[in-house]
Amino acid sequence: MDPDMMTKRVLTDTDLSTQGWLILPTQKIENIEKNLGFTLPRNGAQVEILDNDKSYWVNLNKNKAGYCIGEGWKSFRDERDLKTGDVIQLYWKDTKFIFSMW
Repeated sequence: MDPDMMTKRVLTDTDLSTQGWLILPTQKIENIEKNLGFTLPRNGAQVEILDNDKSYWVNLNKNKAGYCIGEGWKSFRDERDLKTGDVIQLYWKDTKFIFSMW
């Protein structure tokens, strides 16, 4: 796996709050954009997260806080029963993020 195409996060209380979004490291997402020759549209983009054999669609946006996964994150988070302190990894492959936990 190309480390420039992945981001790893320890989930915080904020990531799991009722606000319903996951903030992603700006530099990592900008590296992915650069490697793909892609710029995220102003209104964001629907991206797929593949978790084993299950697919989830979420909205990837850029706001004042940086890049975030908004719409769809809460459903994904709840279905996976994610908790504060969980370590997650998102790896961009082809046209989707591949999800894993550590």
